[in-house]
Amino acid sequence: MTRTGPGPVGAPTAAPAGDAPVGAAAGPGWPAIEPLLRAAADEHRLARAVADLGLDRVAEVVVEELAVRCDPVPVDGAAHLAFELTSDGERACRLLTVDRDGLTSKRDGWQAAPVRITHDAVDLLRGLYGPGTDRRTSRRVTTCAELNAPNPDPGGLTAIVRERQRLAVAVQAVVAACQRHPVDLGGLSTRFGSDKWADLHWYTQHYERHFARFRNAPVRVLEIGIGGYDAPDQGGASLRMWQRYFPAGLVLGLDIVPKPGVRGPRIATAVGDQGDPGLLDDLGRRFGPFDIVIDDGSHLNAHVRASFTALFPHVRPGGLYVVEDLQTAYWPGYGGTAGPVAGPGTSVGLLKQLVDGLHHREWVPPAAAPGPSYADRHAVALTVYHNLAFVEKGVNSEEGAPDFIDRGWSAPPA
Repeated sequence: MTRTGPGPVGAPTAAPAGDAPVGAAAGPGWPAIEPLLRAAADEHRLARAVADLGLDRVAEVVVEELAVRCDPVPVDGAAHLAFELTSDGERACRLLTVDRDGLTSKRDGWQAAPVRITHDAVDLLRGLYGPGTDRRTSRRVTTCAELNAPNPDPGGLTAIVRERQRLAVAVQAVVAACQRHPVDLGGLSTRFGSDKWADLHWYTQHYERHFARFRNAPVRVLEIGIGGYDAPDQGGASLRMWQRYFPAGLVLGLDIVPKPGVRGPRIATAVGDQGDPGLLDDLGRRFGPFDIVIDDGSHLNAHVRASFTALFPHVRPGGLYVVEDLQTAYWPGYGGTAGPVAGPGTSVGLLKQLVDGLHHREWVPPAAAPGPSYADRHAVALTVYHNLAFVEKGVNSEEGAPDFIDRGWSAPPA
């Protein structure tokens, strides 16, 4: 359960009365990375995008991406590597540091690094963001002479061997980060500190099943609820998880508290109340359409319903709208209904309504007022698990039963 505002665990929060909602702001990496994502399936378009952006800026995008994908290495100390991107005779270099905390980078100091990893920019970007079947990357790794220089220290040979081992582990971690390879969502959840697996919930097994078809696509994901209460640099665990899980995806998080410290090359954050339909509609128009929307926000039942009504129209056909933590439909403190039957104003009540709408072609009388809603006409499938529901977007136009079948109903006399 993500908590989207200050307060004790489990306490629902809302925007202070009278406060104007704050608009969305794209993360720092989005403007640069979007043209690369759009062009990644075509080598010639990608080469033009690299030229337009400039190799130095492309290098910044790439090392930010590698920092997301590079797993921490089980070695003592830090290994320093020179990372070189080339394109049309140009090159851009960075110093990479790999240790137990992962990967960081600097513009300076790469000249003295004992190992250099060189990639063609277009080949590497195709491997990072292109179609999942394209794994072509240039994996040229060059060891500088300094690594093998004689060491007058009696223990020098042992030190050299240890350093080579540390460098080998670091090089493999960086090379692996440059490749497309499956990652376990449950493992990512625990690594980044999300509660979607093994901490409060067991959701990732279901997410894996429903998100598999989006895995390597350039998806747009919106998650309501960043977490971390009112701390500006706290929260964002699941945003980082989705950024890693969808290697070509853009991830937007919405929270009632500003989160300028939650950053990533493919992460953006927005500020606002999920119970404000106007703000949500504006968010959808500016950043959508979305392939996936996940409501892990306040879990107030009124907010869940308002968010769905406002954002479902901004989900792409074939996309998914996900509602987490349905248990609050039975919790009066969240606007739920005590007892075994959730009322019509709850999140579970919304799902029941969607099941009825899925069958609107069977209603009698056929023109039952007020007629099918937008959700009735576009929700084509529902899958419900314990505390978790997936709603698929499409066109619900399948014909109903033919007229000659007796429905046991006739129009009242005029």
